[in-house]
Amino acid sequence: MKTVSVTYFKPSGKYYTSEEIEISEGLNGYDALHKEIPKHHRIKNMFMVVQDSEDGKEPYIVPGLFPPTIPWEV
Repeated sequence: MKTVSVTYFKPSGKYYTSEEIEISEGLNGYDALHKEIPKHHRIKNMFMVVQDSEDGKEPYIVPGLFPPTIPWEV
């Protein structure tokens, strides 16, 4: 399993919390960022920043920002 660092920020931009999630190593970078990682966006009304945890496992996760989910899109 690949470890990914996740940080949540309030809509005001203030830091809220950090955690680590695990995804399958069998994914390519695109599938990881656009299909798997958004499923782990557990605080829907906050921004989620993801980045590689530097554990040396593939795929390398390019840092990315996921905006809050609009309630009617869930």
